[in-house]
Amino acid sequence: MKLYAPLLLLMMTTLVLADDVRDNPQYVTYLGDSGVIVMKFQIQIAGHSPQQLFESYVDDLMKSLDANGDSVVTVEEARGKILTPRDVVQAQLVPTTEVVSPNLIPDVSPADGKISRSELLTYFKRIGLHPFVMQFQTRAQTGANRRGRQAQTSSEPPLFARLDLDGDRKLSTEELMGALKTLRKFDLDGDETISIAELNPINIPGQNQVQMTVTAQQGLPPFLGLGSGESLSKQLRRLIEKYDVNARPKAVASAQFKSAPESAPSRNQKLNPEELGLTKEAFDRFDGDGDGQLDFDELRQFLTTPEPALTITIQGDSLEPLIAESGRLELNDRIVITSDGAVNVNLGSTQLSINRQRFDDATTIEPFLKPLWRMLDQDNNGYLERTEANEALFLGATFQSLDTDQNGKLFLDEAVPYFKMRFDAARSRTILTVTEQGRTLFEILDSDRDRRLSFRELQAAAAKLPLWDRDHDGQLSENEIPLQYQLTVSRGTLNVLGGGITMPAGMNIAGQLTEKPLGPIWFRKMDKNRDGEVSQGEFLGELTSFDELDQNADGFIDLSEAEHFANKVVGEISER
Repeated sequence: MKLYAPLLLLMMTTLVLADDVRDNPQYVTYLGDSGVIVMKFQIQIAGHSPQQLFESYVDDLMKSLDANGDSVVTVEEARGKILTPRDVVQAQLVPTTEVVSPNLIPDVSPADGKISRSELLTYFKRIGLHPFVMQFQTRAQTGANRRGRQAQTSSEPPLFARLDLDGDRKLSTEELMGALKTLRKFDLDGDETISIAELNPINIPGQNQVQMTVTAQQGLPPFLGLGSGESLSKQLRRLIEKYDVNARPKAVASAQFKSAPESAPSRNQKLNPEELGLTKEAFDRFDGDGDGQLDFDELRQFLTTPEPALTITIQGDSLEPLIAESGRLELNDRIVITSDGAVNVNLGSTQLSINRQRFDDATTIEPFLKPLWRMLDQDNNGYLERTEANEALFLGATFQSLDTDQNGKLFLDEAVPYFKMRFDAARSRTILTVTEQGRTLFEILDSDRDRRLSFRELQAAAAKLPLWDRDHDGQLSENEIPLQYQLTVSRGTLNVLGGGITMPAGMNIAGQLTEKPLGPIWFRKMDKNRDGEVSQGEFLGELTSFDELDQNADGFIDLSEAEHFANKVVGEISER
């Protein structure tokens, strides 16, 4: 029994932890045309929920602030080492539209010169630093490609026409399955991606212009949830305005008010089961007074603790596909897990595509700062002079404040503490980015929004046909292509280092692709375009060796296949 006790303890701990993660879900409500669809996200990052991950950051911060080791953090010990409301706005850790008082401090309950863990957690919440963040990205913000270049044109890529080989204005399964073969000839630079310029080398100004600001013109995307930077009262108003059938246009209501009694309402400010698209069982849970309608307070309860229609389980540090399930049969039939591991929910004219950006294991800011320092250090003397260090790069800090020894030379080590405070806070959070992909085939297949189609993205095209084929004729016409919203779960990062220098997914500060931290060295060397996979064109060995490594025969060697082969070789060597 003694031999099994540690194993039993480990299993029990794992089960308890898993329960804790499931008990800390995140809810996102989609405002669909036929009613609301509540999505429940069960996210695990190294076995932790977003809330647990954030609290771990706070615990580590408390420990680092306790300079004398007396288990008490004083205001003096924390001075300059805790993010202020101004800091979180400058580092873009909270939406700039969120108004936060600059005078907030953590030592308030009680104001005794000491900062407790609960005070720090409350303080971070008050300044907008939440464990889970939902942010919206317009199509106008997605122009950078994998190499940090901006898209050279905003014209609509003629992808549909290129794939329509028989010219019948429909794409068959065969045409979609052959997309990679059809488009390979357009890869003029041999980088295994098809860019807009390669698809449409002769761009006629004004022809087929894509509307790049759809989201901005129509307001916020139809998603509600905590951590979005939008107050709960505003979300409730959007919910009522969307579904209250008694609501009338303002002009009509105004005209009616002239002759109507003063007490006559223009809307009843309540929603019934039919308006919300809920089953009676789900609706009754929130209908406290049993009048068959949800008033403002009952809707508030609905948004904060809703009844999920769709549950999505995401292992952030795994390569396995996402898991989705629904208790609603009609919705369950509309869920498809595509070859890229994404959950796709077909809602007729709209489609939700949910995926994750694999969470890397970066734990320090130095690997991100070093390329920036090399780029700014024009004379290569190992430090920055005032003329080299554009102060806009430092998130509000001046050159003088970062130059701790005041010698006029800014070394990387001097700047690290300043950035580390922001980087650690960013890494403690989980981000859900909602992006409107548009209605063109190119935009929907371009899942990473880099304005190029990778061979992998093209390979997944045929699998998505059943999602869009609304008339079930086995073919795809252009009017069947839905408006797609992409929801991507990722771990937070310090996206902005002032001056507009950003780090899109998969890039470092210098705008270069970040090499995957995992995998055998041969795998990383062969992966020339650094997309985390090795294609036949990138593979330097014999084709028979490629086929042996490509266990699922999809034409790519992914990270798990490379690691499987490496472990196999190590095992064979150890047996000899």
